[in-house]
Amino acid sequence: MEPLTIDVDEIDESGQAWQADLPREFVDSALRGEPPTEFHAAGAATVRARLTKIGRSVLVQSRFTVPLEGQCKRCLKKVRLDEPIDLTLTYVPRAGPAPEPPRRAGHDRAEPEPAASFDAETVDEEPYSGKTIDLAPALREQILLAVPPSPVCDEACKGLCPTCGKDLNADDCGCEKTTLDPRWAALKSIQLEKKEK
Repeated sequence: MEPLTIDVDEIDESGQAWQADLPREFVDSALRGEPPTEFHAAGAATVRARLTKIGRSVLVQSRFTVPLEGQCKRCLKKVRLDEPIDLTLTYVPRAGPAPEPPRRAGHDRAEPEPAASFDAETVDEEPYSGKTIDLAPALREQILLAVPPSPVCDEACKGLCPTCGKDLNADDCGCEKTTLDPRWAALKSIQLEKKEK
């Protein structure tokens, strides 16, 4: 597998094209991780990106497709999708380690860290260390964000008959459609008595 790393020193200031292969195993590792999705990789993908360097920060812009395969939740037919993936991130050099908070005399434990706050200006920034940027974590994340919740062959799919199992997309099976929920079946035998005045 070609490494999904970028050498910052090799990027032209004006921007350049970058390409890497995403093998089927990489896509599957994202889809079948914890928690697993209902899809698996239908093949490999190719990431094409544009890299723009501003000082030591690098803007990565990419749009590519990932082939996915799953089983329709209604009729159990195979579903194949080419899901578009968008990635726009600015990688910024990681600052040095934060200084440790001072300890008060007589206290062995450090003060609890304040809760992290959301900074809208840095939401599309990702820190990196050294001279290389590893795109693998961001690509895995974007694949998971793009995956649909459940495979469905068609929004109008009628599914399978719960009684006989026939594919209702092909033809009506003729089975009785009004079935009583088994949780309410016991109430059917209850007979109410009228009160006499």
